[in-house]
Amino acid sequence: MNLNDFWELVEATAPATPSGRRTELLTERLARLPLDEVRAFQLRLEEVRAPLDTMATVALAKLVGPGFVSDDTLWYFHSWLVGLGRDALRLAVDDPDALADHPEFHRLAALDERMVPDWEELDYCAASAWEEITGDEDGLEEALLAEGHDSPVNAEPVGEPWTPEQTASRMPRLILLFAQGS
Repeated sequence: MNLNDFWELVEATAPATPSGRRTELLTERLARLPLDEVRAFQLRLEEVRAPLDTMATVALAKLVGPGFVSDDTLWYFHSWLVGLGRDALRLAVDDPDALADHPEFHRLAALDERMVPDWEELDYCAASAWEEITGDEDGLEEALLAEGHDSPVNAEPVGEPWTPEQTASRMPRLILLFAQGS
């Protein structure tokens, strides 16, 4: 499975679909693929989420859902960003402030109570599809470990935490959007 195939699967489930149903749809689609494609999907997921493990994404998560951002919160926020599609992910990595134009960020800014959005279930789609195909609950993890691949399960952002001044200078449009939406 190449990156285009990965993105076609993720984007075909559309962010507008409720996350539970979206997870079901993605798992169903994966379960119709050969096992090597299910395995490859998991590897592509890890590949596309890796560039998000930065302090810029921590600052973005804190802006979207003010307050403490745990490793788990950040990890599942990565999944949510992946779920927005390849263009949004590219912006999150290269130009997070440009996400001020994204409709999902406008929706979040308008909420009375904001929390860091997540799509935790994305992490389990490939494993669930593997289990559906083989009946082996831990099969995907075991197959990857047998190849010498230990999948990450937590965010480990690189870099120094951003100060409020750094966030303000690097994400001015998002700060304005979330200030107006409050």
